[in-house]
Amino acid sequence: MTVLDRFNGGADGCEHHAARLLASLDRGRVYPLPDAPPGAAIRVFNAADSIRPFCWLDGPRTEPSQRSHAENRARNGR
Repeated sequence: MTVLDRFNGGADGCEHHAARLLASLDRGRVYPLPDAPPGAAIRVFNAADSIRPFCWLDGPRTEPSQRSHAENRARNGR
């Protein structure tokens, strides 16, 4: 998988690590590598929705940027 940030900086990795990275980015995108199995990009995209971003600091996750997209939607009633 290739994960790109909003400035087109990218990193390659497995589905698991790509999902964690994508969850940690604002407006990130994911693309399958040529040898990726079918549906890999959509699996990463869907997994990233419910995975919390990597927490760089210890402590409670009180800011929206520290919660998953799904958690933020639930808190906002959407």
